[in-house]
Amino acid sequence: MKRIIFFLLLIGSMVFADGVGMVKQLKGDVKVKRENQTLPLKVGSRLYRGDMIITKESGEVGIIFDDGTRISLGKKAIFVIREFEVDPIKKNYNVDLDLQKGKAIFSSGRIGKLSPQSVKFHIPEGIIGIRGTQFAVEVE
Repeated sequence: MKRIIFFLLLIGSMVFADGVGMVKQLKGDVKVKRENQTLPLKVGSRLYRGDMIITKESGEVGIIFDDGTRISLGKKAIFVIREFEVDPIKKNYNVDLDLQKGKAIFSSGRIGKLSPQSVKFHIPEGIIGIRGTQFAVEVE
């Protein structure tokens, strides 16, 4: 029984090591720009460091990161995952997100409890330092 549990934990950690989050909800036209390619997103798509998520006029997307952090993007948004590392075992915490355009609603996951000072949320006019757990922001 212990071997089965260990195996399941190992597989789970490998899945979460491959990317930083996933698309939980999606409506309309939403794409990801990754390594000079633009690909359509769908529910369940994995997201990675460096990804640029682009919602079109009809697009909205809900993203859940591996630590439970959630972000919802409205129509005509451009959002970049610069960095997302939440590793309590190694005590490595670095969340660096960038909303270049559009509306977003943010709700922190484990990072909000473990190391809220490690969260950076960039907007064109400045940086939002996260000390609470939720906020909404719009960039024209």
